[in-house]
Amino acid sequence: MFGGRASGVLVLCGIVVLVMAGIIVGRLAWESSSIADKAEEISAQRVAQSSESQSDGARPGGSSQSPGSQNQDNNNGNANRDEADQKVQQLQEQYGDVKCTDFESQQEAQEVFELDQILFGDELDSDVNGIACDEGDFFSNQSSGDSLLQAGGPDVGPLPLMPDGGCPSEYPLEVSGACYSG
Repeated sequence: MFGGRASGVLVLCGIVVLVMAGIIVGRLAWESSSIADKAEEISAQRVAQSSESQSDGARPGGSSQSPGSQNQDNNNGNANRDEADQKVQQLQEQYGDVKCTDFESQQEAQEVFELDQILFGDELDSDVNGIACDEGDFFSNQSSGDSLLQAGGPDVGPLPLMPDGGCPSEYPLEVSGACYSG
């Protein structure tokens, strides 16, 4: 008696799981296709703008809009595209093809990444999680203990005592709880 009911519940649970999995897969496929469509649209716009800038500006007619309103719409659209293109061009001139190793810290890489995530995303955020240069150990070799002694302090001391109570080898002379060079 209970065996038939339990198997019915299991079948129902299985159907619910399959439906939910189908919804999730469909959503992921839809989002990835919309991202790909946006990337293609941006690429097509850049190609079109490049060809527009190379032409002499003559365009064929054929629109039902009046010439004045068509020019105004074109000017507004062109102004927005030109402004975006100028920003992208400035970023490319300033930073070029960036890599994580080009930066002193992760924070510096993150600031550049946030300027234009599309332009710099492939190189600075390869795992697409919104955090630049977090996949590797790019910055550990740039902050060694020796560089602390070369951070612009005095050449002869004083330096505070080390945590173990002694002085570093570069400043071996201890006088009144401070370390000096010999």
